[in-house]
Amino acid sequence: MQKNLFFSFLLTLFVVACSPKEESIYIITTNDMHATIDAFPKLATIVKEYERRGTVLLADSGDRVSGNAYVDDAAEAGVPIVELMNAVGYDVVTVGNHEFDKGHEVLNTMVERSEFKWVAANVGCKQPQPKFEPYATFDIDGIKIDFVGVVTTENEGFPLGRRAAYDEFTFENDYDSALSTCQAIAPEHNFVVLLSHMGYDMDLNFAKSENNGCDWVAGAHSHDLKNELVGTTQITQNNKNLRYVTIAKLSVVEGEITAVEYERIDTSSIDEDSATRELVEKIKLSDPTLNEVVATANADATHDGVANLTVEALAHYPYPNGFVPEITFYHFGGVRTSELKKGDVRRVDILNNDPFLSTIYLGEMTPAQMRKFIIDKYNSGTPERPDKESHYPYFRSDIEYEIILDEKGDATEIKFELEEGKKYRVAMGNYIAESYIDKELVSSVLYDTNISVREAMLHYVGTLSEGYTPDNTIHQTEVKPTK
Repeated sequence: MQKNLFFSFLLTLFVVACSPKEESIYIITTNDMHATIDAFPKLATIVKEYERRGTVLLADSGDRVSGNAYVDDAAEAGVPIVELMNAVGYDVVTVGNHEFDKGHEVLNTMVERSEFKWVAANVGCKQPQPKFEPYATFDIDGIKIDFVGVVTTENEGFPLGRRAAYDEFTFENDYDSALSTCQAIAPEHNFVVLLSHMGYDMDLNFAKSENNGCDWVAGAHSHDLKNELVGTTQITQNNKNLRYVTIAKLSVVEGEITAVEYERIDTSSIDEDSATRELVEKIKLSDPTLNEVVATANADATHDGVANLTVEALAHYPYPNGFVPEITFYHFGGVRTSELKKGDVRRVDILNNDPFLSTIYLGEMTPAQMRKFIIDKYNSGTPERPDKESHYPYFRSDIEYEIILDEKGDATEIKFELEEGKKYRVAMGNYIAESYIDKELVSSVLYDTNISVREAMLHYVGTLSEGYTPDNTIHQTEVKPTK
């Protein structure tokens, strides 16, 4: 009996010794970090943990800037986020629409300072640099993994943003470029990842395409939280600001991928890497002017309170030629400072509220003209997938108005305490004028002052000698039909 047990033991050892060894490749993806440098110490911890388990590739799907003055207003704009990405160990990224916000030279500097690859299948440059390859290949012990990059062209063939920022670039259709590139490279490679900055709806359409050549769409732009299989293609997206990351584990046996598992990690409970935290704090101290106190808040301001502060700033700026607005509008999606705590308000807090360098439009409009853009935006989207920035009071104002809703929840009327037919002096952010109002109307009744929203805000808080007392009330209300 003991002899049989001994031979069974030897047989087990032989089987174990001869079994093919399984190795792991981990692909970690991020998106829409918007210069959230304080999240990097947690990301660094995640990366180091998976490096202990196997080979790691770290990739990003765009919009790394425009969200934090420590990055966006640095002496070399955008470079601090690149330095952090270099330190954490990124391998490949694509461009988001906000990478273009400050124009060609700033984007080119970010590319030059990167120790990782930039890919974009649908972006060309009129200048010699930067030159984006459509995809990048990583060969890990014979396993060829490809990353294709693509950025949205939803804005009449361009990404969303100021058209002037794209003067030195050319763009091909996002969907077509993604599909043709993935299909072309798929036969020669083991695993194809599309770093997509098209948004979830376009990613979904892409995944539904037959023979799209793509194993995984690592999405961005729409700030969704997704991890789903559509046909044979996985779609993921990590919301924004590095709140989540997605990790694909590729199990490899004898040079073949035998399984792929996708895991989403909530970064909020992750411990910080101390060395990366030191680098973040060094970045914050690099420009003392950003930490200057410019005002005092007498109470906590909510997101709605910051929106009202933005509106007040546009209303009280000393515009040329003595123009004094009677009505001011600002879009809630452009209010990027979610709160201001009681006490010191620093310059960086104000700048962070408008990372997009928005400017102010002035002019005259009738109540009917104002009513139209408010209703159009409120009702935007479809019943199946409504616009995320619709069906709530999106356009904040210094005048109260009611949004009258029908039984479906759509706006049918806007009630102002205004005189119909009268032209009122208005001020608004450029994003409203350029995105939500008919172009011919804008050209006839409005003009761009080129005065920045952040300049107006800094001026306004500087005039408040007794401090800033937040107004956290929403002055635009919805009226539902009575049953």
